[in-house]
Amino acid sequence: MSGTESGELLVAVRQFLREEVLPELDGFKAYTTRVAANALGIVARELEMGTGLAELDKQIASTLDLDEQAGPVMRQIALALRDGTMAQDDHRILSYLRQRTLHSCAIDNPKYSGLHQARARWLR
Repeated sequence: MSGTESGELLVAVRQFLREEVLPELDGFKAYTTRVAANALGIVARELEMGTGLAELDKQIASTLDLDEQAGPVMRQIALALRDGTMAQDDHRILSYLRQRTLHSCAIDNPKYSGLHQARARWLR
């Protein structure tokens, strides 16, 4: 590329859609343009913050002695909880799930009111 960061390009396109294109539209086209702009925001946040999710997965895989090559860590945990091979009351799993949920929500929609409530409750 020309030296411009991918995240900067996403922000610029999102801003263009919101500030220049969206005001000229109405109805379904305005709606789909807003959806596209929001999707670009998610992708930009994923680029910026996505490594945090991978790091959480890596940490819990190591803590619980899971094989990262056996598939997504979240899937392994879900199957183990379902099958009863992992204790449902393990504080390490609950802590991981809370951290991962907070991180995922911050990527998907940082303005989500439930995110702020969960942070207040879980990060005391």
